[in-house]
Amino acid sequence: MPVFIKQSNISLLTIVLLSLLMGLIPAIACSHEGIELFYIRYDVKTSKHKIVDTNLIMIPSQDEFRAEKFSTIQTYGAISATYNESEKKLTKFAREKAIISLLRKYGLRSIKSRDYDTIVSYEGAIKAPIIILEKGLVEKNNSYFVKIQADFSPIAFPDKWKNLKIKNRIKKMFSNFISLFK
Repeated sequence: MPVFIKQSNISLLTIVLLSLLMGLIPAIACSHEGIELFYIRYDVKTSKHKIVDTNLIMIPSQDEFRAEKFSTIQTYGAISATYNESEKKLTKFAREKAIISLLRKYGLRSIKSRDYDTIVSYEGAIKAPIIILEKGLVEKNNSYFVKIQADFSPIAFPDKWKNLKIKNRIKKMFSNFISLFK
């Protein structure tokens, strides 16, 4: 005997599929826009009490759920200037120094050690754009400085990650549900 699907079941199925599709449309629409959130980490490697290597990593991050509360922070970065470098290059390096300063002051600090080698990592999340408030050359000590303003959040301590992930999923589901009624 053939099974017939009632009209109400088809309507219900259509509503469910449309609601799922409506939930995906904001994600698809935002995929071509600029990157707004970055995961940043600064690693300092020492061996036998001497700095061997440093590394600044800045990776685009769609949903960095591990970030705690964002706050707007202003900080400085300065480098020694040479006369043959362009202002664009000096600004870039001074801005990197400012980001490193931000991470060292406010980021989550973790330490990995093995024998005589130690890696100290500073982690955080930063929202774009990073606004340059001031920049210039200080001729007295031949240095170039940059003052930046950024929305920064330290990465939460690892024991909070599971709760933050669940909270982020609930927040996304709620915003997708609300977007159905807009």
